[in-house]
Amino acid sequence: MLWAPVILLALLSANPEPSLNPPSPAVAGVHAARPFPKSAPQDSAAEREMLQMINASRAKAGLAALRLEPSLSVAARAHADFMVKSGQLEHQLPGEPALMERIGQVITIELDRAGENIAEDSCIEHAHDALMKSPPHRHNLLDGGFNVVGLAAVWSKGRLYVVQDFGHQIRMHTALETRKMVSEAVGDVRKEVGLDPLTPYAPAKLDEAVCRMTQEGHPNARLLQTAFDNRRIITYTQSHPEILPQKALPLLRESDVRQFAVGTCYARTPSYPTGIYWVAILLY
Repeated sequence: MLWAPVILLALLSANPEPSLNPPSPAVAGVHAARPFPKSAPQDSAAEREMLQMINASRAKAGLAALRLEPSLSVAARAHADFMVKSGQLEHQLPGEPALMERIGQVITIELDRAGENIAEDSCIEHAHDALMKSPPHRHNLLDGGFNVVGLAAVWSKGRLYVVQDFGHQIRMHTALETRKMVSEAVGDVRKEVGLDPLTPYAPAKLDEAVCRMTQEGHPNARLLQTAFDNRRIITYTQSHPEILPQKALPLLRESDVRQFAVGTCYARTPSYPTGIYWVAILLY
């Protein structure tokens, strides 16, 4: 039997704090629905098919395929179950954390941004078609900045609940690699204005002090001033630690500075649930 099903869609993007767009219903075209499984609410076959359709659409747009990330799928399935139990299509339901927090609770990789599409439909084929025809949802699906995805397809009362959690996985650098990246960036700033390079200095336990700073929830230079007897300290957070804050550049360009030290710590905190680099630069 041919019929015109109703699909409900919603999307969410976060970088790093999510902004919520409410679900918007839309009447779609004619499709024949694939029978839904009565014994297994989670439809693994539909999830595999969804990944194939997403990557086929990305290939047509000249984009790299998304890698299925199991830990992101855990987050997606948990949210799908939440929606099924509540009977609502929302990105955050009562008693549920926001997107970045619930992803951060389960992922085993490092992300610097995330986004989410959710839908309720009669079959996975039609859900994908409807998402691709909706400009904001299509934007998530064809976002070249995303490289991983977690997927969930769960049946309830003859309807398929779909969750697509997108992310941009970043490489995890060692403390030594991070210090080198920051040091090179400092050197570039000095070189641009014709100043001599600074001499590296390595005070004891600077990395440990920066890690303690994460407990405050924000970079606080005052926590380091007493311990290291220094009044010129730059602190910041970045998913790309080599990107120096603009407010730090005047300090780095001071002609009387001769030495510098870099301390780093990668940490997940309530403010940055998916993780971020914490950096301190001491100038002498």
